[in-house]
Amino acid sequence: MTTPDLNKPSAPGTLSHWTEEQGKGTLFSGINIGTETVNLVVMNEDDILHAHTEVTEEGGFIVSQRLLEQAKRKLMLPAQSRMTLAATGIGKKTVTFAQKQSSDMVCHARGALWLFPEARTVLDIGASGNRAMSVSKAGKVEKFALNSKCASGTGSFLWGMTKVIEASFEEMTSLSSGIEHGTKISNYCAVFAESEVISKIHGGEPKSRIVAGIYDAVVDRLMEQLNRVGIREEVVVTGGVARNTGLIRALERRIGRKVRVPQDPQIVGALGAALFARVNVGQE
Repeated sequence: MTTPDLNKPSAPGTLSHWTEEQGKGTLFSGINIGTETVNLVVMNEDDILHAHTEVTEEGGFIVSQRLLEQAKRKLMLPAQSRMTLAATGIGKKTVTFAQKQSSDMVCHARGALWLFPEARTVLDIGASGNRAMSVSKAGKVEKFALNSKCASGTGSFLWGMTKVIEASFEEMTSLSSGIEHGTKISNYCAVFAESEVISKIHGGEPKSRIVAGIYDAVVDRLMEQLNRVGIREEVVVTGGVARNTGLIRALERRIGRKVRVPQDPQIVGALGAALFARVNVGQE
C-alpha cells in the first residue's frame, strides 16, 4: 500500500501552502456531502490549498456555507479572489449555491486520476456503499459496478463489527496482522453476519482469526464489483474505509498486487468536484 504525501507543495497532486500571489486568480472548491461526513477541497489551477473532513449531522446547505467560510478565513483570501464551487455526493442538491454539480462516481474517478495518473481501476469504499470503476487515461468512467447486497462490504458493516469484537479499527488491524486465512463468515446480511461472529466468539474462536475472517468477508463483496469491471493497474482505493490498513492488506492479498491509497482517501470525491469546477469554469 503506497500513499502520496499531501503535505508536499511542490509535487503534482499535493497540498500547497497558500501565497498571496495564488489568490489573484480564480479558486476552485469541491464539496462532497456524504452519509456521515462532509469533505471540502479548495484548489487553484495546480495545487490543493485546503482540505477538510468533518463528521456532522448538519444539513448540506448549512455545513457547506460554514466550511467554506472557515476555509476563506484560514487561507486569508484577498478581497479580489474568486471561487467556483462544485458539489457532489448524496446531498449535493442541498448545496443550492454551488455553480456546478457532478455525480460522486465521476468525482472519485477524477480525483483518483489526478493523484495517480496511472490509475485505471478505482474502488470507492464509503460508509453506506461501495463502487468499482474502470477509468480511461482521460478520466472517463468506462465501466462501473455498485454493491447490491445489504450493507456488507461498507464502512457501516465494519463499524458494526468493531462493537461486536469490542475493538477499534486500529486494534482490529493489529489482531489480523499475520493471519492469512481467517474464520469463514458466510452471511451477506450485516445483521446475520454479526450474529454469526457472536456465535464464533462464544464458541472460543480466536479473535485474530475472526477479525481476519471479517476482512475476508468484506473483500469477497469488493471482489464482486472489481471482477465485474475488470482489474487493471493501477488500482486506487478511495473513501474513508481505505484508511483501514487491515482491510487494504486483505484486499492486496486477494488481488495479488499492491493498491494505491491517498494519504487522505476521504477527500478524493471533493477533490474530483473541485477539478470539475476548474475544468468547466467559463464554459457555460
